[in-house]
Amino acid sequence: MIDRIIACQTDLIAALDAFDADAVTVASRALADALVLLPDDDRPVDTEQLAYGLKQAEAARIRVKYLTAWNRQKIDRLAEIRGQASSNIYTQRAR
Repeated sequence: MIDRIIACQTDLIAALDAFDADAVTVASRALADALVLLPDDDRPVDTEQLAYGLKQAEAARIRVKYLTAWNRQKIDRLAEIRGQASSNIYTQRAR
């Protein structure tokens, strides 16, 4: 099962690197489906595979964060060109 999850993560990272929204959607769905089945798998998980899977998850998270920031910059630049105020205001949330 962990092999399937790692394969799905690899597909997701490739889709993110290719900026292919359709492939990201397909890979995300496949990964979600694989993760749903994980609790039913009684086989022991190899520690090295688990560590690699966690690294893959972190790699995907970093790419998503980068793409989010990149898109935000593009949107802000377009707003500036149109003479609109930037919506990119950072505030601290009250707790």
